[in-house]
This record gives sequence, C-alpha cells and structure tokens, in this order.
Amino acid sequence: MSVARWAGLARKALRRPPRYVLWRLGQELRREARRPWSRLRPRLLTERALRHAAGATSIDALWEALARSPFFVTPARRGEWSRRFLDAFPSAKREIVEAAEAILAHEVDLLGSGRVRLGTPLPWHEDFKTGRRWPLRYASDIDYNELDRPSDVKVPWELSRCQHFTLLGQAYWLTGDERFAREFVAEVLDWVERNPWGYGVNWACAMDVALRATSWLWGFYYLAGSTACAAPRFRGTFLTSLYLHGEFVAANLERADVSGNHYLTDAVGLVFLGCAFRRTRAGRRWLQMGKAIVFEEMAAQVTEDGVDFEMSTAYHRLVLEAFLTACLLLRLAGEAIPPPVWARLERMHEFVAAYTKPDGSAPLIGDADDGRIQKLGLQAVGDHRYLLSTGAVLFGRGDFKQAAGRFWEESFWLLGPDGVEAYAALAPPEAPPESKAFRAGGFYVMRGERAHLIVDCGEVGLRGRGGHGHNDILSFELALDGMNVVTDCGAYLYTASREWRDRFRGTAFHNTLQIDGEELNRFIDADEMWRLQYDAAPTEVTWQPGEVADYFRGGHRGYARLAAPVVHTREILLHKTAGRVAIRDTVEGVGTHRLVWRFHLDPALDAAVQGDGVRLRRKDQVVWFLPVVLPAAAALRIEDGWVSPSYGVKHATSVIVVDATAPVPMSAVYLFTTTPLEAAERARWSVFPGDAA
Repeated sequence: MSVARWAGLARKALRRPPRYVLWRLGQELRREARRPWSRLRPRLLTERALRHAAGATSIDALWEALARSPFFVTPARRGEWSRRFLDAFPSAKREIVEAAEAILAHEVDLLGSGRVRLGTPLPWHEDFKTGRRWPLRYASDIDYNELDRPSDVKVPWELSRCQHFTLLGQAYWLTGDERFAREFVAEVLDWVERNPWGYGVNWACAMDVALRATSWLWGFYYLAGSTACAAPRFRGTFLTSLYLHGEFVAANLERADVSGNHYLTDAVGLVFLGCAFRRTRAGRRWLQMGKAIVFEEMAAQVTEDGVDFEMSTAYHRLVLEAFLTACLLLRLAGEAIPPPVWARLERMHEFVAAYTKPDGSAPLIGDADDGRIQKLGLQAVGDHRYLLSTGAVLFGRGDFKQAAGRFWEESFWLLGPDGVEAYAALAPPEAPPESKAFRAGGFYVMRGERAHLIVDCGEVGLRGRGGHGHNDILSFELALDGMNVVTDCGAYLYTASREWRDRFRGTAFHNTLQIDGEELNRFIDADEMWRLQYDAAPTEVTWQPGEVADYFRGGHRGYARLAAPVVHTREILLHKTAGRVAIRDTVEGVGTHRLVWRFHLDPALDAAVQGDGVRLRRKDQVVWFLPVVLPAAAALRIEDGWVSPSYGVKHATSVIVVDATAPVPMSAVYLFTTTPLEAAERARWSVFPGDAA
C-alpha cells in the first residue's frame, strides 16, 4: 500500500472508535497479504478445478445446471414470457431494441456525459469525461478519489457495473437476434482480459464487484441459451471469472463502525453468487453469509417505519432494491424470509408511496448517484413507481397500485406474467392517499386534493455521521395542483469537485433558514466528503393530520452553538382543498442575526417579483409566494441557482431569497397559494393551531 494511502487511513482513524480502527487495520493487512495471492489464484482456478468444486462432469454440464437453477428469468421461459411481455407492453419492444442497438454501437449517456460513442475497445479503466485513465496496479494501491483532480472514478465503475447487460438480454428475448448475445460475449471476454483479478480500479470497491457479478448473472439468464454463448472458451472464462468475483466480495466486505449501502450491496452480490454456485462449498458459504447480512442490515439500516437511515430518497430506492431483490431471489431458492424482514420491506414501500409526487417523480432529498442494483426498465431515473407496482403484488396493496399508476416493466421481469394478473386483480382504495408521518425516519408527508409536501425533520444521516444526508433539516418540497413548485437541489457530483460537493450538500442549497451564514451541521474538513458534524439535532415534533388541514411543527438546535445562540422552529399548515400552504418560522434566542430564507424553484417555473410577493408561472399555471409577516427591512429578491436531477447533471433555476438582519426572538410568516390574496386574506389563511383567537 502507498504511503499516502496509509497516511489517509491514519487521519481518518483518529475520528473512529478504537475497536473499528483495529478491525480496519486488520483488513488492510489482510489485503496486503493477499497481494501475491491475486496473481496466483486465477491460475489455480482452472475450469477443471471449478468443475470439481461444483461436482460437474464438464463446463457445459455446469453451464446447463446453472441455467436451470432458480432465478427471476431463465432460458426455458423465454418463449412464453416474451409473448406475455409484448401483450402487456406492446410499445416496449421498439424502445428496448433501440436502446440495445445503442449498446452495440458503444453509445452511452452515463452520469451526465450526454450521448457519447466510446469506440472499441470500451474504456473500462477511464473516466472518459475527463480523459483520466487509472493504471493497472494492485487495487489497494490506487488512490481513486483524487480529490485534487476533476476526475471521477464513478465513470469507469459505472461502465464496469455492466448494467446494460439486461437490455441486451431483453432485446435478445424479444427478437432472437444473436447480435445482442455476441455483444454480451465480447464485452465479458474483453473485460476479463483487461481487468485481471484484484488489479485495476474496477477491483478497488467490493460494492462494484458485487454489482458487476449481479449484472453478469442477469445477462447469463437472459442469454445462456444463445448460440453466441455456446463457445467453450467463453463458458469457461465466464464461470471462472464469476466465481472469482464471489471470492473477492467475500474477502473484502465493506463493513464499518456504522455500515451503509456498500456493505448491504456486497451481501446482495453474495446472495446472487451463492445461489448460482450453491453446488460448491464456497457458494453455500456465500449464500449463508449474504443472507445473514441482508437480514441483519434490514434492522440496522432501516427505521421501524421504513426509511433508509442515510436520509436520501435516491439511496432509499437503492437500498429498497437491494433488500427486495435479495429477498425475492432467496425465496425462489427456497430460503425462508423472516416475518420482521418482510414487514419492514413493506414499510419501505409505504415511504416510496408517500414521497412520490403527483407527477410521479421522487423528491431530490439528500445524495444521489443514480445507483441501482439492476436496471430492468427504461423509466426516468427520478421515477420510483416501478417499486410500487412490485410492492402492490407482493403485499396485496391497492394503495400501492394507485400510487404506481400502472404495472411497470421492471415488475414484469421480477414477477413474471403471474405478476401482471395479480396486479390487475387488485382494487385501488376508494379514499384518496392520506398524509403520513415517518417519525423514526424524520419525514412528514402532507397530501391533499391539490397539494403534496414533504418536510425533513430527522437526524443528518448515517446515525448522525452525515453519509448521504445533507444540511436540509426543516427543508421541504412542495407541489400544488400537480405542479412542482419548491424543490431540493439534489447532489450533482462527489469526488470530482470538492466545491460543488459542498455547495450541493450545504445549507444554502436547501429550502430552510440559514443564520449568520453558518452551516446547519459544520463540515469537518475538505477531505471528509461524507461526514458532517452533527449539530442540527431535531427537537420534538408536533404532527396533526386532519380532514381539512395538516399541521407540522418541528425544530432543531443547529444554531445553538453560536456565540449568541438561537433555536429555529418551523410550522407548516397545509389547507388540503384550498391549494394553500402557510409557513411560520420562529427564531428564539438573543442578539441580532442575519436571517436568509431560500426557496429553490423547479427549473420549469418562471419567477418574477410582483408587488410584495413572487409570481411563479409554468405555462397557464400560476402559484404565488406571498409574505404575511417579515422582519423590518427584509429584502425580497430572485437569485440564480442550480438543481441536479441526476448525477453529473445540473440545471439552472431560480431561487426566492428573503434576506434580513434582525433582533431575535422573531417570527416570519408566508404563504404559497394558487391565487393572489390581499393582506387580510393572507392573515386569515395563516392562523396556526394554538394561536389566540
């Protein structure tokens, strides 16, 4: 290992518990000890050795046995399932084939790159957005973050996850065109040749190894019966390399003092690989190891009301996919799923149903890197409703069906034709969706005929360590009359830019009150891109949903550390049928402070100051931001801002800014409403529970 890497680990160790430091040190020493083994092991794992371990008479016999083992799709189902898929989704074939044709041309749109033709061979080791190519060195020696360079290791990692193999497989199933199978074979052989086991950037992160193995197995089950996959050289190379993926993940689990989605995804990879190689002793061990971790991490990473503890909607989707896919595969393999795991999985779907906005999009809360376990459909990256059509069938939930809108292609490939019929038989509820509090997770969702609002009043993420959470306590997203009005800003980039990383996770990029220019939770240092000082602990929440209006009240102590300490409390009153939201911010404490409110608008809106308020327009729809009570001399203006709907992409938008320097205690009240109101009407709609008559 390089001196720089040891120095970096030593700096981080000073902030971690001694027990974890000792475990981490042992892990690094084991990696060093495996350095010579990484050259030797691929030579020892011959086809004959693998056949012997699996009790198979030949590689072809092992291949055929694997093709018959339980999985979501298998070669024997191709004819029937393809016909049923086309019956259910008559327009999907054209879209799938067009996307697969782009793969044949090595055209990608990856992590904000735009449509790019990569050529041949594929740049497995390169961030093709910047031209940075990582060397073919022992993986532990590679400093892949490179925080002082604009390079982004996620680009070669994402390409090497091979999640486009599902598209090649689906196109083959629907057309029988061998070109798609030949591309799968060519890419696997090229990847194996140019990425020796344990060497290069694509072996530097066990999560990516696990996701690649998962993708290869999806490709296998779609394409195993093709002519292109019949070549003995390919079969032997594929199976031995896949087995080595299992050995690598099992030896490099990303456990931490508080483990997150990486550790979980490692376990999902072991479930997939363990099911595939369960005829071997190692495969059975991987299966049991992966299963145990999945079940344990459900309780560790998901709150009792179903929210991923990393406090990010995009990572909630990733983690839900991880648990869901692993549990479904385990069930196919005859493994029992503990009732508490199954129950918490249902509650994770409940959170998706609640946060999904009227237009089907998910809020941009917390980090987002477009991460998936597998990609089985072509829906937009910000649309999570495919999870709900699967959940509707699994849990017999008509409300999930209502929120899903339709049975999605992703659900078909997980559940098959029986899923289509089970979904059709579900009756959606007669009542509209209810508002819902996820108290343990720290999110509160207000819903009515004309409005959808989600507010964050939870800990910062990863049990107060930061992780993929942002400085967003008391921030909210709002839709009125089906139009997105106020949005969080997303994440944009990770290691490619310290500046943009900190801006997008910082207080000023969220819809909350910033005091004296301070962060809600202080940044630790420039190199700690996934850790925050836990300052903004939430205070007790009042939650009163009702038939006519919903009321939320919550606060935090993020600014109690100031020389003149203050505490911020926010109240939100949603009038369900009137298309109006009243918000009151109260600051208790001492001294005079600079108070800055920011409300980031959906990029589709045109914003203009009009009178003492702001008119927000999209085509023929209008929403107003109207002050009711503001500090004296408060300035109202529109500023330029950014919203990142997906990783590597940012769109210009407008931000409503209210800026005041005022003594505290103080309160400010304002409205979002679909109609302009005079002062008396504004005051009438801004009476909160507990106010004096």
